[in-house]
Amino acid sequence: MKHSLLFSSCLLLGACATQPTERADIVITNATVIDVKTGQLSADQSLAIRDGVIIKRSNQSLQNNYISDNYIDANDQFLMPGLWDMHVHFGGGEELIAENKALLPLYLAYGVTTVRDAAADLSESVLSWREQINNNQLVGPTIYTSGPKLEGKDSIWPGDLEVATVAEMNAAIDSLAAMNVDFVKITDSALTPELYLKAVKEVKKRGYQISGHIPLPCPVVYLTNLDQRL
Repeated sequence: MKHSLLFSSCLLLGACATQPTERADIVITNATVIDVKTGQLSADQSLAIRDGVIIKRSNQSLQNNYISDNYIDANDQFLMPGLWDMHVHFGGGEELIAENKALLPLYLAYGVTTVRDAAADLSESVLSWREQINNNQLVGPTIYTSGPKLEGKDSIWPGDLEVATVAEMNAAIDSLAAMNVDFVKITDSALTPELYLKAVKEVKKRGYQISGHIPLPCPVVYLTNLDQRL
């Protein structure tokens, strides 16, 4: 009788020891992972993901290690980091808002999980899509956006914030800050080189990344040292 009780207790303890206690949002099994640095393929991989971060990768199944509502059998399909499109323009006028919005799920279908919107004429819609996606209310890639870009008077581009003085420039940057843009873009079709340089300095002082088209008279090395990006 003692041996039976001892054996039963061992079975119970063993069963308890194998119960998963850690939670993951998604557990993926049977995936072929692509190392984008080396090009190496690793078959039969399992991954546990929580809060958008891979917390465990193993060549053994993780189903017994993590509690999750989403177990996905990749069935030997490929798994790789999401792609970024670093320079997109959502634009074309209000009549093309629906067409631009329809592109969002297509990015995900092709593995592009993040886009960097470098200004156009649909900034209000883009900023709204960014928040909806961040709040899981809209299917699409993570969006980083400059909002409308800074330009001079009579810009050739629709949707710009046109400025001709330092006061107007500061007011425009204030409006971008109120929009909670991710970076600031400045271009030079109508903006003077002098005001361009002042805008770059002001944007950097406020802590934003700077993107834009560098005017020919402006020193490239100087702007690079101010973290000017394309």
